[in-house]
Amino acid sequence: MPIKNYRHIIFFFALGVITLISYLWFVKSEFFPAFLAWAQSNSILYYIILVISKITGIVWPPLPGGVFTLGSIPVLGWLVAYSADLIGSMIGSTIAYFIARKYGMSFIRKIFDDEVIEKFQKIKIRPEREIESIFIFRVFGGNIVELFCYGAGFLRVNYFNYILASFLAHVVIGIPTFYLIRNILSGKGIFVSILFAVILAILFFTLKHRYFEIEK
Repeated sequence: MPIKNYRHIIFFFALGVITLISYLWFVKSEFFPAFLAWAQSNSILYYIILVISKITGIVWPPLPGGVFTLGSIPVLGWLVAYSADLIGSMIGSTIAYFIARKYGMSFIRKIFDDEVIEKFQKIKIRPEREIESIFIFRVFGGNIVELFCYGAGFLRVNYFNYILASFLAHVVIGIPTFYLIRNILSGKGIFVSILFAVILAILFFTLKHRYFEIEK
């Protein structure tokens, strides 16, 4: 699903990779111990900054807020870092949903091109499977989850179903991800992480047609 054009998707992906590489470099640099000491001494402030960065990353996708929370695992521990990601994600998802719901097409046109708008107008989430559909998309949506937050508001999906499914999906995918990333950063579980990602991709392509339909 393109945003304005495919270069934006490439930009989002490249920005995430660059951020991750920069983080790995930073961890091994001489500045990291000082940063770690500051973060541990100002843990509440640092936690709030993480939540805000995650919110911003949902509302404005070019900012990879998830990278910052994942990168904070060595600082806060995987569970605390995950909680910041969860809180920020739910708040950001709510903001994006209501922005799109209130401003509708006038706002959507500022982010998406005509092709994307046309696809949004054709997509129909089956009402009897609304929670399941949102859950599946949030779990398997990959790097376009942020776009779906706006799409859900634009399509006027029931908010309660949307936020409940988003919360459940975040727990299901987030906890294993943060735990596995912790292992990777400590040099463990790389093979398991790759296998996990492959399984998720297979499940997505297998199940997506069961929950989504696009009008011709």
